[in-house]
Amino acid sequence: MPIKKIGFKRLLTALGILIIGLLALAFILGILSLKRTQEIVSDDFQQQQLILAKTTARQIEDGLGFLRRELRILAYSPAIQYLEDVAWANRMKISFDELSKMGVVAIERLDFSGPQAGKAYVLDAGGPRLLQEDFSQAPEVAWARDPANRGKIYQGPIILQPNGDHKAPFMIMATPVYEESVDESHPRATGNLDGVLLFKIDLAQFTGHYCANIRSGRTGYCWVMDNKGTFLYHPEREFIGEDAFTARGQRDPAISFAAINEIQKTKMLKGEEGTATYISGWHRGVIKQMEKFVAYTNSHVGAACPYSHLSRADIEASGRPGCNEIWPVAVVAPTDEVYGTIHSLYVRQFLIQGILIFALICAAAAVIYYESRWSVELQCEVDRTTIDLRRSQKQYKSVVENARDLIFLVDEEGAFLSANTAMARVFGVPAAGIVRKKVTDLLSREDAEAMLSSVQDAVHSRKSSEIKAPMRIKGRVYWFSTHFVPIFGEDGRSVEQVLVMARDITDRQQMENQMAQTEKLASLGTLAAGVAHEINNPVGVMLGFTELLLDKLPPDSKEHEMLKTIERQGLNAKRIVENLMTFARQPAKHEDFTDVNEDIANVLALVQNNLLTKKVDLDLRLTKGLPRVRGDAGELQQVFLNLINNAAAAMPNGGKLTVITKTNPYNHMVEAILADTGTGIPKKYADRIFVPFFTTKKVGEGTGLGLAVSYAIVNKFGGAIRFESRAAEDGAEGVTGTTFFVDLQPEHAAAPKT
Repeated sequence: MPIKKIGFKRLLTALGILIIGLLALAFILGILSLKRTQEIVSDDFQQQQLILAKTTARQIEDGLGFLRRELRILAYSPAIQYLEDVAWANRMKISFDELSKMGVVAIERLDFSGPQAGKAYVLDAGGPRLLQEDFSQAPEVAWARDPANRGKIYQGPIILQPNGDHKAPFMIMATPVYEESVDESHPRATGNLDGVLLFKIDLAQFTGHYCANIRSGRTGYCWVMDNKGTFLYHPEREFIGEDAFTARGQRDPAISFAAINEIQKTKMLKGEEGTATYISGWHRGVIKQMEKFVAYTNSHVGAACPYSHLSRADIEASGRPGCNEIWPVAVVAPTDEVYGTIHSLYVRQFLIQGILIFALICAAAAVIYYESRWSVELQCEVDRTTIDLRRSQKQYKSVVENARDLIFLVDEEGAFLSANTAMARVFGVPAAGIVRKKVTDLLSREDAEAMLSSVQDAVHSRKSSEIKAPMRIKGRVYWFSTHFVPIFGEDGRSVEQVLVMARDITDRQQMENQMAQTEKLASLGTLAAGVAHEINNPVGVMLGFTELLLDKLPPDSKEHEMLKTIERQGLNAKRIVENLMTFARQPAKHEDFTDVNEDIANVLALVQNNLLTKKVDLDLRLTKGLPRVRGDAGELQQVFLNLINNAAAAMPNGGKLTVITKTNPYNHMVEAILADTGTGIPKKYADRIFVPFFTTKKVGEGTGLGLAVSYAIVNKFGGAIRFESRAAEDGAEGVTGTTFFVDLQPEHAAAPKT
């Protein structure tokens, strides 16, 4: 009996030790599991913050690029170059109304020569005014006077100016103004330097335009420094314009900010990007010592910077040529918001495990009960933490989903890995459906090859890049400014994905093309008017004397035949002069209206025999009931005659000419479409076909004025003319040819409002 008692006691002892050991092991594994969960959640949150910081940095870069483009466009305006009365203020106001939202507080035009030399033409929130000041010592003036800087952009140093109780950072962006444009008052451009045009930019407002609405987690925020460590934007207004290394310590000297200062000095100001933690003393009104997550990157803001992220290896090997000026961007949030729940769970686990171990000494059943209860609660906490994590991820995803730019991920083979709502909307395919496709499924062969080439360049070079190019989507041509950003794998060296961000710049590109074409036509129109006037008189005299000589010679004589040849060539010269006069004639407001279908029918009746002779099949689709359009019937018939003759000439071996009239559903204008199956217009000539005297025909077959005159006629009546073409010379496969679209204002749109 004593032996049995001793064996039973040993069994109980061994069982107790085993249970305690198992519980201790479970306790240790639980702690390790919680720590691992905390690390995963923290890393994911930091990566989401880094994406926000990168997005903000790219937006700041794009914003500066937009300001530079606007500065160049404004400097090219004749009203600004020649400082025309009233016009200079009106032109500045057009730009200022939009640019003031981005922090531009003043536009100034400094005059170097002329009666107003030494004066500044200024437009700011107070309106336009003329200032007399000595700006000869200003750095932007000295820079602009250097001929080597013609056409370049100057970015001055950041200047801190008092703004109430605080400081405000300002920066000057300038470009030299040369007399290059022409208008009616200045038909000839001297090309001389006449001054400098500059924007004064409030950098706190500019960076706040992109940074103020950033939210990381529930209360996280964004801040921006310059390359000297001065805050350009911070939610704490008193920090703006202050040194980032001393501002925090001045506010709360009791806290050591060595960690964040070290990050700023050794990481951010050296152009690195990454994540870290540091100790702070406040956060959005909550004043206490707390730990914060920080994700940081930088914007390349130099005027000559290529706006691309360089790899660490390239930076160490060759530095950043042209990209030395950076503005660090950081997104921060308290760590309590991320794993506060997990921390409380850690404490709760410790208490429960202690109670369970103590209870097991008293009874094994109690240990099992508490262990089961703890496991259930642990699962519930994990589920709640997972839900919070998903909610946080959804918030970050909404930033991408709500962006107006096309944002998507692709692999090296061109397969879509993800796409945002803007991408799905443009292609008319659900975002989930895009993921299962490749670029070749959504784009034309040429566009797909160009896209895939840029993606593979980003994978192999491991560098970001930007291209601006047209892209055909669902039968419509868009212009995109596309960024390709390589996404590195876990090893930090290989590129597994490429992030593509495409911004639609179609309207801006069309506006720039329209401005360039208008300026060309304006200058050539003046020249054409002079040439036509000088030629018309001698041609008329020649034809008159020719007619007199014809009356004196018998019709069957050789001299009569020679005079008839002279008369034909003279009439041909007269026709060319008339075309020049039509091209050079100043547009006037016409209130005449005509029927497009009737005009096209009249032209086709005239050229029908010519089309049959050249074996051109006609497909005529005229929509009935179209409203009349604004324009002169004779001039519009001249436009359609030019287009039809050009189409027939492009089909020397026969083909098909399709003529369609309809209402354009996008701009509600009456549209005439003329499509041929000819040789097409090569891309190298696409931007020159409306230029006067340009022709691809043989000598004697064309004057190069047909399309230029047609362009002038259509624009005179408030319409537009454009074309699309596929040429065999460019390697196009399948059917080649050219399609012209002529949009004309309908009568109800052109009528005055009552």
